Amino acid sequence: MVPMNDGLDPQDAAISRRLAKLGAMPVDTSRLERALRAQIPAPARRPARWRSLAAIAASLLLFVAFGIGLLQGRPAQASPDLMARMYQDIVSGKVETIPAQSIEEVNRTLAAMSGTSITLPQPPPSQLMACCMQTIGDKKVACVLLQNAGTPVTMVVAKDTDVKSPSSPLVERHGIGYHVHAVGDLQMVMTERDHHWICLMGHLPQEKLMDLAEAIHF
Repeated sequence: MVPMNDGLDPQDAAISRRLAKLGAMPVDTSRLERALRAQIPAPARRPARWRSLAAIAASLLLFVAFGIGLLQGRPAQASPDLMARMYQDIVSGKVETIPAQSIEEVNRTLAAMSGTSITLPQPPPSQLMACCMQTIGDKKVACVLLQNAGTPVTMVVAKDTDVKSPSSPLVERHGIGYHVHAVGDLQMVMTERDHHWICLMGHLPQEKLMDLAEAIHF
């Protein structure tokens, strides 16, 4: 029903009636929508080959990240060459060490350096010289420089879950197994005791290094 338009002249009343009818009619906007879409460029569609390469790359990244996580959780291996370089760096002063007079002082120093509580075993009868922190792989190890009858010896200690000895002939002595290695005339013996991995290195006979290892007290 068209509303009455009292007070309007006939021409205005006619326009009002036409507008009322138009407002009630449905409007088809599909042509306008098609025209607008024609003016807006569609997003570029990546080739199927590119999408496949992207998927492969993403999978590889996930695989690498997973592999790194697994490797970080595995023990590091103390290769003889790596340990020999560590010995030379400590003895020559290439790496910074801190003087120490007792194992208690060593433990306090290493704890302050690493931010964790570290307790090293009592070393064999020797003169304590210095200590430092080093790494094998991504694992921290504690190093102590000793003097045994004038010969420098390094004692390296880590958790047995962090560092493992490389494969080598196992020498058993007094019920303790030792992995023995030599790099040139530098001798080293490695063993595990009381949940610790221990390596002693020096220009001494391996039997003497085993004597020193047996004298370590936890």
